Amino acid sequence: MRRRTWNGGALVMMLLGAAGCADTMIGSSGPAVANLTERTVTVQPREIDEVLYNPGMGVADFHFGFGHPPSAEEYPHATVAYFRWPWAELEPAEGQYNFALVDRVIELAKAKGETLALRIVSEYKTGTPQWLLDKGVGSVKESDGIFPDYNHPIFLDYHERLIRAFGQRYGRSLDIDHVDIGSVGCWGEWNTACCEGVDVQCKAFFPSEANQIAITDWYLKYFAGTPLVMLHGGQLKYAASQGAGWRGDCFGDYGYFGPDWNHMEHAYPPVLEDPVIANAWKRGPVQMEVCGYIQEWYDRGFDLNRILEQGLAWHLSVLNAKSKPVPPAWRPRFNEFLKKIGYRFVLREMTHSSEGRPGERLVLQSQWENKGVAPIYHAWPLAYRLRSNSDQVVAQWTSPTELKEWLPGPTRRVVDTVLVPETVPSGSYVLDVAILSEDARSPYVELAIEGKRSDRWYAVSHVTIR
Repeated sequence: MRRRTWNGGALVMMLLGAAGCADTMIGSSGPAVANLTERTVTVQPREIDEVLYNPGMGVADFHFGFGHPPSAEEYPHATVAYFRWPWAELEPAEGQYNFALVDRVIELAKAKGETLALRIVSEYKTGTPQWLLDKGVGSVKESDGIFPDYNHPIFLDYHERLIRAFGQRYGRSLDIDHVDIGSVGCWGEWNTACCEGVDVQCKAFFPSEANQIAITDWYLKYFAGTPLVMLHGGQLKYAASQGAGWRGDCFGDYGYFGPDWNHMEHAYPPVLEDPVIANAWKRGPVQMEVCGYIQEWYDRGFDLNRILEQGLAWHLSVLNAKSKPVPPAWRPRFNEFLKKIGYRFVLREMTHSSEGRPGERLVLQSQWENKGVAPIYHAWPLAYRLRSNSDQVVAQWTSPTELKEWLPGPTRRVVDTVLVPETVPSGSYVLDVAILSEDARSPYVELAIEGKRSDRWYAVSHVTIR
C-alpha cells in the first residue's frame, strides 16, 4: 500500500496521538486504500455510483400528486413536497391564519421523508380573501380568478401581516426546504398573463417597483434564514442580491408552444446575462417546473439530453416534474441526471492520528468533493463520532466548517481538532462521519461513498484510545 509523507508543519499538527498503527479499517466494504505512517492513518473511501435521494434536491412531490400519486416505478422518489396555497385558504377570516392546513401537510410530508416548499398566491381560484376586497381593495375578474389592486394601501398592509405571520411560524422551521416568493401576479408568477381582455386594468393594479421591492423585503425579513426563490418578472435581481435563488416556470420548452419563441432560449438566457442572477445559485436554490409533462416531451420527440444538460448548466437543485410519470424509456437517462442535480458529497480522504488519549486533542483532516452542480442551502453540520465495536458511542463532535460554501469543483480540505473526553475507556473505536440535520440531532445527508450504516452514519476508519 502507498505511504504518505507530510511536511514539517502539517506533521506537528497531525502527530498529537501516541505512536501506533492501525491496519484494519471498519466499514461495510472497507476503504479502497489505507495508507499508514508511524503515527497517522489515511483512508480513502470507495465512491459509489448511485442515485442519492437527499433533502433539498431532486424532483418535487407536487401537492402529493393531487390525490393520484405516481408509483415508484413511474416517478423518482421525492424529498421536497411543493405546495401552493391561495391567500383566502391561509387567512379565511381576518387575522385567523390557517396554520393547521400547513402543519397537516408538513406532517404528511415528514412521513414520506420530505420537507415542504411553499408559495402563497393572491391570484388564482379563491386568491385574495373576499373579506379583504370588501374593505375597498379594487380587483378585476380574469380567466383564472380575481386580480387584486396590489398598490392599494389596505392590500399592502394585510399582505405584510400575512407574510409576517407565516414567516414567524415557519421561517425557522427545520421542516421547510424553501419558500417561493410568489404572492404577486397571475398564479404567483409576477405577470399579468391571465388578464386577456382586461390587461389594461391588471397592469394598473400590478405593484409599482417600490411596492415590488417592499413585498420582496417582507419575505427577506420574515423568512430570514429560509432559502428563497423568485421567478423573473418581479425584482429578481434585487432578491438575488440579497441571497435568494431563482426559478423557471416552463423548463423543457424548446418549442412547446410554437417554433418562433420558447422559454429555454428566449425567456431565461436574457435574464441570466446579469451576473447577479447568473450567480444566484451560489447562495440560493434554483428550482424549475416542467413545461407540460415529461410524457408529452417524449410523445413530441423533444431532445431530453439537451433539456437536462441545460438544467445542470443552470445549477438546478429541485425539478418540479408535476408528479407525472417519467416514460420508462427515459428513466435510465433521468437517473443519470439525478446523480448530478443539486449537491453530491464524496469524502475523498480522511487522515488522523492513529492513537489518542482521554483529555487530549485528536486532529481529523479530510478532503471532500462536491460532484453535484449546486451547494446545500441549509446549515447542516459535518460531524464525527467514536463508536465501540458494540455500537456504543463514546464521543461525538460537530465541525465548525460551513458546508454551504462547498460549491462544485475543487476538493475542500477540512481540518478539525477535537478533544477526546476524559471518560472514554481505552480500546479500539470506529471513526464515523455524517452530515447532520440542522438541529444536529440525526444524520441527514447521504454521501456518495461506501460504508453507510443503518443509522446513516458512515464508518470510515479506526482509532485506538490508550
